[in-house]
Amino acid sequence: VVGSALLAIGGLGGLVFQMPVGAALVGLMLWAPAAILGGIMGRTGSLRIAIEAAAVGAGAIVVLQYLLLGDPGAFWAETLNALVAAQVEAAGAEQTAELGNLITAASGWMAGGVAAAWFLATLGALLLARYWASTLDRPGAFGEEFRELRFGRWLLILVPLLLVVGIVITGGEPSLLGQLYLVGMMVFLIQGLSVAHALVHDFAASTAWLVGLYLMVVLIAPQGATMVAAAGYADGWLNFRAKARARRSRTDDDQ
Repeated sequence: VVGSALLAIGGLGGLVFQMPVGAALVGLMLWAPAAILGGIMGRTGSLRIAIEAAAVGAGAIVVLQYLLLGDPGAFWAETLNALVAAQVEAAGAEQTAELGNLITAASGWMAGGVAAAWFLATLGALLLARYWASTLDRPGAFGEEFRELRFGRWLLILVPLLLVVGIVITGGEPSLLGQLYLVGMMVFLIQGLSVAHALVHDFAASTAWLVGLYLMVVLIAPQGATMVAAAGYADGWLNFRAKARARRSRTDDDQ
């Protein structure tokens, strides 16, 4: 499937952009990891393990940038400046200064940002594929699996260590460990969304709660995503879903 898709996008890239190899490489970067994760899930039968493997892959992207680029911040600053050069030339002096400050601030965290974006994009492909597969095999299976997502204890221990060593001690300056912390928080963002879906499902609440939650994550960035990730991390220790179900069970017994 991946091979035939690469041939198709390569041909389309050649016809439209005269870049068949470049288009195929982009497809390979997007689809090969999703296919590998699908294979991991197929062998283990665990969506959790597949997502943790994706997180390890995203961490490897961060590390490779530091190994290959030396200073990822400088590389991304140069790249971003090149991308917005035309806009800078057309803008006034004040806008140019503001844009330069924004690029300087963003470039330092691009190594982790790129890895986190890759993680979410690849995970989106995996979840969509799992949903489609469940509709053929056992409708509703994907929902059950997603609502029960709880990641390993190793991540619960690793993420706060990355936060303390990589961000707090460095005073918020970009660092390798700080970039890895961004990836770790994306994992618990997924767990936070899982908790929300489970609570809405278990209590037969309106789906408007989920719509509002996703809007908050998208529109109130990065605070919204940070709040949901913090809730997901807390669930790793406290298991909100089990407590909510136990309370509901006691309430039903009393009635």
